[in-house]
Amino acid sequence: MTGMLDAWLDELALIGGNGRAVNRFAWTPELLAASRWLVQRLHELGLEAEIDPAGNVLGRWQAGDGPAVLVGSHLDTVPEGGRFDGALGVLSALEAIRRLKDEGFEPAQPLWIAAFNDEEGTRFGTTMFGSAAFVGDDQAELRDRVSTDGVPLSEAMRAAGFDFDLVPRACLIGSVGCYLELHIEQGPRMELQRMDTAVVTGIVGVRGYRVELRGETNHAGTTPMENRRDALAGASRVVLALRDAALSAGDITVNVGRIDVQPGGTNVVPGTAVFFVDARAADPQRFASLDALVRECVGTAAAQERLTIEISPTHEHPPTPMDPALQQLLGDEMRAAGLTWGELSSGAGHDAQVLARHVASAMLFVPSQGGISHSPDEFTPSEQREPGVAVLTAALRKLCSTQRP
Repeated sequence: MTGMLDAWLDELALIGGNGRAVNRFAWTPELLAASRWLVQRLHELGLEAEIDPAGNVLGRWQAGDGPAVLVGSHLDTVPEGGRFDGALGVLSALEAIRRLKDEGFEPAQPLWIAAFNDEEGTRFGTTMFGSAAFVGDDQAELRDRVSTDGVPLSEAMRAAGFDFDLVPRACLIGSVGCYLELHIEQGPRMELQRMDTAVVTGIVGVRGYRVELRGETNHAGTTPMENRRDALAGASRVVLALRDAALSAGDITVNVGRIDVQPGGTNVVPGTAVFFVDARAADPQRFASLDALVRECVGTAAAQERLTIEISPTHEHPPTPMDPALQQLLGDEMRAAGLTWGELSSGAGHDAQVLARHVASAMLFVPSQGGISHSPDEFTPSEQREPGVAVLTAALRKLCSTQRP
């Protein structure tokens, strides 16, 4: 039984899609169109729905009493992303609610669905902006954060019809009792171990940095090699140093996925290099050491090339355990369904780790074929999606049948 999920996935992939990949970034027409599409689907199911001041889509099945059970994920993507990361979680939640309504289920407490804005942080480095606003985190320092296309966040919001000063009004965590999120695994472990579904035990900690190295722009042919202050050479040293440090440590990951070089001429020594570092660790002590590791690698490389440094943290999300009682609930439902399942930690960041600082939160995984994610090639066929949707539906039915303490 796939319900409407397949059709919804196809429809949503057309919004920001180019025939192969999907591009939906914060405060762009593409993501706003996807959000409006979701609002329409929520209205069709009879839910109240809106796009809040932080750009989150929030649907409400206002029934019963007490705090809401919240379920969701995100609709934004990485550059040239796939159809399933984030979107499958939102649409699986939508399908679960459709099934509950079709069976005549009456919740004993409110059931809400959320599509959090800018989980990926692609355009501004404002990772998990929407979920952070939802829980009431202070976002004031992000007002003048400049995007990859040179636009301050507050201006981009204004152009999209939003007001940065109203973001605090998105805080509704006080009305929520717990949170569930379904997601593709984004790795190969489930496929290798032939798991139908998995319970997430915890989410890796993530640190992000913007690094700018400044040297001296000069002629590539007339400047002796020993006299150069090459910003790109310095950035290259940083990338390799971070890679070697991560390989040596064995329990961290570090990535530089983008470098912007100025002035960008083929016959010009690069005077400036700007790049972004993504550093992750599941162990709290190792996570705490990442800041010193990144700064040491940048500092050493800059000194070798005689460069000046500007390094700024863009985001920080510490390692986060999931709620034991909700893990037990998900495991019980997987067991009752006769599924082959297990427990896994998540090496990717998720909105659930933001919500988990405030309310009981849990995640379940479905497989990613080949372990591929953040790529147009990410894929989870319907027969591998259905067990997760069925477990999510059963868990929501149980959570909304009784009041949580």
